[in-house]
Amino acid sequence: MSFAWTQENPSKGIFYEIFVRSFQDSNGDGIGDFKGITERLDYLQDLGITGIWLMPIHPSPSYHGYDVTDYDAVNKDYGSLEDFKELLAEAHARNIQVIIDLVVNHTSDQHPWFIKAKLNQEPYRDYYLWKPEDPGWRGVSGSPAWHKTETGYYLGLFWSGMPDLNYRNPAIVAEMKNIAQYWLELGVDGFRVDAIQHVLESETGNIRGVPETFAWLKDFEAFIKTVNPEAFLVGETWTDTESIVKYHTAGNLDMSFNYPLYNAIFASIKARNATDLAFSLEQDNRLYPEKSERAIFISNHDQVRPATSLSPLKPDIALLKLAAGLLLTLPGTPFLYYGEEMGMPNGKEAKDEAKRTPMRWDESSYAGFSSRAPWYPFSTEDSFLTVSAQEANANSLLNYYKKLIELRKINPALSSGALELIDLPNRSVLAFRRSTEMQNLVVVANFSNQDQDISLLDLGLSGNIDLITETHYPDRLLLPKLGLVVLEPLRD
Repeated sequence: MSFAWTQENPSKGIFYEIFVRSFQDSNGDGIGDFKGITERLDYLQDLGITGIWLMPIHPSPSYHGYDVTDYDAVNKDYGSLEDFKELLAEAHARNIQVIIDLVVNHTSDQHPWFIKAKLNQEPYRDYYLWKPEDPGWRGVSGSPAWHKTETGYYLGLFWSGMPDLNYRNPAIVAEMKNIAQYWLELGVDGFRVDAIQHVLESETGNIRGVPETFAWLKDFEAFIKTVNPEAFLVGETWTDTESIVKYHTAGNLDMSFNYPLYNAIFASIKARNATDLAFSLEQDNRLYPEKSERAIFISNHDQVRPATSLSPLKPDIALLKLAAGLLLTLPGTPFLYYGEEMGMPNGKEAKDEAKRTPMRWDESSYAGFSSRAPWYPFSTEDSFLTVSAQEANANSLLNYYKKLIELRKINPALSSGALELIDLPNRSVLAFRRSTEMQNLVVVANFSNQDQDISLLDLGLSGNIDLITETHYPDRLLLPKLGLVVLEPLRD
């Protein structure tokens, strides 16, 4: 059964997630920094990126930065505030927006607020949540959520080093608004809100998506628009579709990360069957409100990279091109994760650092990332897995990304068009129409390991050209295994 998504879908272009520590080192200390990103902005512009998301940039005792000690400063490992301002100015000069991670749920246990709170100092005691006895809640990973000190138990849903802030205290609500205003006035274009599901909890221990969180979000959204009407929030909505929708309907969230679609893309590719993806797209159509903005992705800093999850023994460019083709032809705002565009794999260790390894730019010493050994080992020594090697190869994954990004930017049907699934009896093939009033395109993807001979007449098509390869298909489409085409009717 086919369905049509009649509402044209808003998009904010194409974003690129950067872990500053691993992108480009400019001063030879083995750690990526703001100046390094600034040096690479021309690369991002050439790739077609219109926005970047920076993982946490604030001072922190950890390598990743999700436990903040000072919201109004930048991590000295990454440079100075002036370096950050220069990055903003240079990005904006290239029409590239910049959003930063905003860790609203918790601070570091080394934040001055918490140090004073442990000592029972006011007003900071009420900045966090305390109990005289352990209520027995479980945190995000299933471990104990309450942690003992000499002055009572405090809530830390992620671990003891990340105490949760108390958003039932108006002072914390005001503090976070002041923090957001500071960075917006400095020039950032918005925020990725970390752990958005967990901002408030129920009195009985429900730690996800309680009504008070939606009320806080709605108020926070309204506030940032008073500072900059064009600013936006994208939430880390790592949950099911029905729960994500509530952040739009009850919280007025600008944009949500579509985790169920991410799961469906990989489930269908691994199964060589399009059923899961078709179901997910149909569910999105039924449940999301009109004009809801969705961030779509196939990798991020918390996920095993596609090059490793799809082909752990040996890189399979065909699989990676299929995943990229889907990412860049489906509705939403695509978010790329640094290195994804060239098929960079995970490192060998089974820990989060292995998902966040340094970028590989060229075949020189230390891969053009630094003039010395980086803070963490590269994920591979494969000489082809560098930007320079792939730029020189017309058939590389990097050049495929560039082509698809260009097509998405110049074809309104791909960037913001409506979506209509086309029903096919062959479940290893997915076909869908993207359309605006002025343009109609049909995307056909082959999930199987065999070539597929498809009658275009059965799809209501004839005289079409594939925009990717510029191949003309008059009436039949011989689609290679794991292939994807973007068909446009030939004009008379």
